[in-house]
Amino acid sequence: RKGETHKAQQSFQEAEETYRNLRLHLEKAGLFEEAGQFFLREMVMRRKQMPRFSGRRLISRLVDLFSGYGENPLRVVLFSIGLIGLCGLLFFLIGLHHAGEIFGLNLQHSIGQNLTHLGNCIYFSVVTFTTLGYGDISPVGWARPLAAFEAFSGSFTMALFVVVFVKKMTR
Repeated sequence: RKGETHKAQQSFQEAEETYRNLRLHLEKAGLFEEAGQFFLREMVMRRKQMPRFSGRRLISRLVDLFSGYGENPLRVVLFSIGLIGLCGLLFFLIGLHHAGEIFGLNLQHSIGQNLTHLGNCIYFSVVTFTTLGYGDISPVGWARPLAAFEAFSGSFTMALFVVVFVKKMTR
């Protein structure tokens, strides 16, 4: 078993080196789009060499998942949309205050009223994610730490998108 693990590690290391060499060769030839694909593979092979349950491997996997190691701006956009939707749904379940009214799930209301409240919660989520903060709707209770988390995540994610997008466009 230990010999198999060492053999796999060696194979991942050799694959990483091969992908790195291919990437460098393609970059020298001016084929940056193709080089980006080999960069992605190189990083995956590097991750597979890390201890299975390590923080570094988890962070590497998250960077791959959210941005394709800086090669896929669409992943950042999809993550942003997903986070806005998830937080909007959580705000809907927790409830938000607006002019003495609570926007949230209320089984006493009609489906139309609940959908309107869900729309308002998604609006609040967008405003929070982008850190616009109009102040027309206020989080209370458990919605406050959720709003803080979403604002921080939104700032970070928008910066990540700019970096990934600029990296892609400057090739």
